[in-house]
Amino acid sequence: MRIVAAAVAIALLGLAGSAFAAGEGASLRSMDPDYSKETLREGARSFANNCLGCHSLSRFRYRNLVDDLGMTKQEVEQDLMKGTVSINDHMESSMTEEQARDWFGAAAPDLSLVSRVRGPSWIYSMLLGFHRDSDSATGWNNRVFPQAAMPNVLYNLTPEAPGYYDSVPPPGHGEGSGADNGELPEVPEGLDAEVRELVSFLAYASDPSVVARRSLGPWVLGFLALLGLLTYLVKREYWRDVH
Repeated sequence: MRIVAAAVAIALLGLAGSAFAAGEGASLRSMDPDYSKETLREGARSFANNCLGCHSLSRFRYRNLVDDLGMTKQEVEQDLMKGTVSINDHMESSMTEEQARDWFGAAAPDLSLVSRVRGPSWIYSMLLGFHRDSDSATGWNNRVFPQAAMPNVLYNLTPEAPGYYDSVPPPGHGEGSGADNGELPEVPEGLDAEVRELVSFLAYASDPSVVARRSLGPWVLGFLALLGLLTYLVKREYWRDVH
């Protein structure tokens, strides 16, 4: 019964997230996560460097990076772990809710399940949707998530990132043909790759078993194909005299 209730809750959260995103009126850029281990390792480093200061992954342990992605304990400790934490700890931000409210006016959300609730395309579009806003406390606003208290931490992510974000128009600017009425600039290749790695990691963090499932999938399909062949041969041998 608990499993059914949890499944229903996740489904409702997904519907709510989709409805909320749709209600904002922003057109989303499509993106499919890349679950290759190298991409996920780079995405984990990007999350630690750009997101972990404010956002936690309270359902994800540092140990997963060793067990699933082949990183060594030393790599995780040197590249990702902030403060005095253990390899078996969850990825928790050092910023408290009180500090977040004092500095940004709202507590930073936990991102453990953001990919399941919002979807990778929503996260990808949001991270590329920052635009200048002189009326905002941070100097930034977001086309996909308007009035977000989050500053644009990706502004200096790559050499071409500042030029891109400075050229993103606010919604309703110009004669755009999109649902949010505004032409979006082309995303530079370097920035696009970095953001895709980060979003792929968040998708993996929402469901760490996806790596094991994808690696096991070809073996399962191979077994089923072999089983089907053997079943056919047995059937043909069994019914040979009948026909």
